[in-house]
Amino acid sequence: MKVTVNVPERLEAEARARGVSVEVYVEQMLSRQSLAFVEATPQSVCAAVDRILELRKANTLAGLRIKDLIHEGHKY
Repeated sequence: MKVTVNVPERLEAEARARGVSVEVYVEQMLSRQSLAFVEATPQSVCAAVDRILELRKANTLAGLRIKDLIHEGHKY
């Protein structure tokens, strides 16, 4: 498979200013972005888990069991 990418002139100029090829410059940009994403993810995952646990504290089934709710639909 052959992929053709049109590189904006600005990106090409930035790569030239750093003294690297466009390919190397793009790889560096992508690696920095992926590291930033990986570093940010655990905090957001932990926050989401904490929020889910907080939300379920107030929810009750008023004495019913999950099994009762499943079988409720089987009666008809």
